Amino acid sequence: MKIRAVILLAAMPALFSPASTGAAPADAPASARFDGACDVTFLATSTLHDFSGSARCQPFTVLMARDATGKEVISSVEVEVPVAGMDTRNRSRDGQMREMFRSGQFPRIHAAARDVDVDRLRVAMGKGPGGKAPLDLLLRIREVERKIPATASNLKESGERITFDLEFPVSLREFDLKAPSVLGIVRVGDKVSVKSTFSLTVSRSPEAHSIRRDGGIP
Repeated sequence: MKIRAVILLAAMPALFSPASTGAAPADAPASARFDGACDVTFLATSTLHDFSGSARCQPFTVLMARDATGKEVISSVEVEVPVAGMDTRNRSRDGQMREMFRSGQFPRIHAAARDVDVDRLRVAMGKGPGGKAPLDLLLRIREVERKIPATASNLKESGERITFDLEFPVSLREFDLKAPSVLGIVRVGDKVSVKSTFSLTVSRSPEAHSIRRDGGIP
């Protein structure tokens, strides 16, 4: 069963973007709450050799609703990755990486997407095995936030589960990060390629099944 059908059968509360004003109408379309997870891999270059690393984001929640026109949208979704969990399989390099991120003061990297048009993404990614869709991210590292162009691909919908990939580049310089070096000779390159694999599963939490006519969460 496709996620589109799951949403219609879920009998979950109707919610709208935080920017909306006034109560939702009594006959507002249902929405579905998803439990989210993601695994992150990143590839960096250096003057000696390239290296990769991995991390896992913290659990997050996604609310997918239908707007007044029936279009599926996500008004806002936020994901955080703990810096302490980023691993390049090299203890010295990992220590330098945490120092660069100032993990004691800024323990998490934060990413967000706003006003996501789910139907548009589904159509774009559904155009064959190589189907891709552009998506803007707001990425915050330490005290710096930038808009990053990302690409979503590899969409799979099965039963009550959605999976997809998200890829984007990160410039250390644009986030005021000084690339670490070894003895002033081996230096990490400015550009880092990031790929995240997301999994969204229809939530079974009690609040996800509560219904209120005003469209709010109990």
